[in-house]
Amino acid sequence: MRGQDGLFDELVGAAAGHLPYGYQRRLALDGAPEVLDVPTGAGKTLAAVLPWLFRRRFHPDPAVRHRTPRRLVLVLPMRVLVEQTTDAVKGWLAALREDPRFDVAGVQVEVVMGGEPEREDDWRLRPEADTVLIGTLDMLLSRALNRGYAQSRWAWPIDFGLLNSDCHWVLDEVQLMGPALPTSRQLQAFRDRLGTAAACTSTWMSATVDPAALETVDNPRFAPPLGITDEDRAGPLRARLAAPKRVEELRLGGKDRERQLADALLARHRPGTLTLAMLNSVQRAQALFAALADREPVAPLVLLHARFRPDDRARQVAEALASPKGSGRIVVSTQVLEAGVDISAATMLIEAASWPSVVQRAGRCNRDGRTPGATLVWVEPPKPDPYHAEDVTATVAALRRLEGTMVTPQSLPMERVEQRRVDHPVLRRRDLVELFDTAPDLSGDDLDVSRFLREADDSDVQVAWRLSPSGGDRTAIPVPTREELCPVPVGQLVAWLRARVTVAWRLDHQDDIWKPVSRPHELRPGHVLVVDAAVGGYTAERGWDPASRRPVDVVVGGDPSPLAAAEEPVADDPLTVLPGRWVPLVEHLADVEREVRALAPDLGLPQAHAEAAALAARLHDVGKAHDVFQASLQRAAGQPAGEGGPWAKSPRSGVLRHTRRGFRHELVSALALLGPGAQLLDGAEEPDLVRYLVAAHHGRVRVAIRSLPGADQDPEDPTRRVALGVRDGEPFGPVDVPGGTVPAGELDLAVMELGARADGSPSWTACALALRDRPDLGPFRLAMLEAVVRLADWRASR
Repeated sequence: MRGQDGLFDELVGAAAGHLPYGYQRRLALDGAPEVLDVPTGAGKTLAAVLPWLFRRRFHPDPAVRHRTPRRLVLVLPMRVLVEQTTDAVKGWLAALREDPRFDVAGVQVEVVMGGEPEREDDWRLRPEADTVLIGTLDMLLSRALNRGYAQSRWAWPIDFGLLNSDCHWVLDEVQLMGPALPTSRQLQAFRDRLGTAAACTSTWMSATVDPAALETVDNPRFAPPLGITDEDRAGPLRARLAAPKRVEELRLGGKDRERQLADALLARHRPGTLTLAMLNSVQRAQALFAALADREPVAPLVLLHARFRPDDRARQVAEALASPKGSGRIVVSTQVLEAGVDISAATMLIEAASWPSVVQRAGRCNRDGRTPGATLVWVEPPKPDPYHAEDVTATVAALRRLEGTMVTPQSLPMERVEQRRVDHPVLRRRDLVELFDTAPDLSGDDLDVSRFLREADDSDVQVAWRLSPSGGDRTAIPVPTREELCPVPVGQLVAWLRARVTVAWRLDHQDDIWKPVSRPHELRPGHVLVVDAAVGGYTAERGWDPASRRPVDVVVGGDPSPLAAAEEPVADDPLTVLPGRWVPLVEHLADVEREVRALAPDLGLPQAHAEAAALAARLHDVGKAHDVFQASLQRAAGQPAGEGGPWAKSPRSGVLRHTRRGFRHELVSALALLGPGAQLLDGAEEPDLVRYLVAAHHGRVRVAIRSLPGADQDPEDPTRRVALGVRDGEPFGPVDVPGGTVPAGELDLAVMELGARADGSPSWTACALALRDRPDLGPFRLAMLEAVVRLADWRASR
């Protein structure tokens, strides 16, 4: 019989075409460590993915397969690394599908980013599937904190639930994570203490691990890092670990810095090889690229940084990573190629940075150990930003000590270079608990998590360029799609808007109109904005370019996803008006309950929680029987429904617009279960949980019930309270549901008051907070139950 190590060797051979390194084999046999410390170029991506796949799918011990989390979350520092990693993982799975020994059917690979296009196989629709999720730290960690960047606020709780349950997080290149490193450590501590629906674990990995940076107030200790052994150093890894490059300082004098750099690069470039220049800022990279282009070199030029639209970036990445032929290639980049990217330059020019960054950059020079005469050329930057001046000074001194010597991926990390210890904001338990509430405050603002994820000057918004509508009417601007979006630093965008005397536009989810924003305090990382294409600011060749006044070519993208559109008005309900047929309400309720009961066993939910979710599914859309909703459904369909009803879905795709501003049918459902329909919960073990899940199934009504500004009174009776289009005391019912009927009665909004109600019963907010704070629920489990009901609704609707 084959041993476990033999089976894993066969898996890696089938997927990647070579045997695993020794440390990778240990991960497959012993499980993922808390900290993985291996040199650059040593195969960390494979070490993160294939041992997980082996233990989840092919380990001979069923207990190991069962306790291995079903979702692998790969957190990467740069978007270009996301794309290269995705290609690698998909390639391994494609190879395994051709091998009858390894059944990888159903394993999903998903990139998590903003503005995701609609897809029938969205990973959220299959929470029971084995899935590899790949994304940048801001996109993934913001979702794990219930504030998903470039994502609908109404979808935040879904990803919050899924990403904090049944996941193994692998956080790569920890030295580049900044504030996100202590945030990820704290988040893991809170998962352990507050409890999750299923086990959620983490691994931090890098070639330059600083143990002190991993110590946080709530997670101060960690197991000894796993690294390579002497056996690894003597084996197939030897060529990469000993790949030499010579250190050479380039001293510049006078002005025309970019021209001097361009001349130095062209003088050192060798035909048939890659020359790579890596600068510390987008502006200097663009300036060097322009200086090189002016000299019209024979070798093709490529500019690469993080501030491109997706299609432009993909084209630049493909050119940068292609094998150099003939005259070779010259690539000018920023830190986007610094870590993890599998690229090997014969000549590399870098600006001095922090020492861990220099170690990572050097890993792109003669990465495979096959390039004789490789040279690592370095130059002092004109200013230290975005690094601390003391760190750059220490790096310059270290590089000068190494002048003329040969360095390797093993020797560089051994250099003792003092680096400044940075104190970052620390996510505390109170912060996490407060983030559970996704409603904006009374001023329309949200709790900002950017300080927990990026340095203050390293936070982006997502910008789309559109033609200005005729007459200036911006109320009907379509939601931007992923293809249109370019990441832009908040501060740079504000300065550019002021210089051009123009504004950006952002969708106000409450009023369903696009409103101008231009002041810094109005912008948050992850916001999706639209600007006028006529004012410039972007070119396909240079990306985000504040100096460009050339009108921007408008990208025509696909349809925004109805599941997770980046911006979505409070009254929208996109899955109600999908093409199909008139669906009776009672049928839809039964369908969703059936989906919950099918999902619950696979997700390991406790019986009482699973039953509460199933009962919530049975009752979640009772409020659609309201006259306002039924009339809106008829108008959206543009045709009569005929006999039957009430209806849950219409047969035509239209825009659902209610005669009452902000009307939410799920609030009607919850109020009905607090009033006339309460009898349907007699005997239920978790009636409060059922009502919460019913109210929360669109993400609009969760911890609090709040009136929209200017829409808190009945226009026909100003003394009558209104919340989300529901009028206090209005009649509702009867409504047939599977196995019963919600009797006729009145909808009572007294529950939205703070404190105890007149009859002594708790307010809605008090009940919701009690659920959030229950030891057997807590924020992570409660959000997971929300996700189960909502995903069952999506599945039944589609």
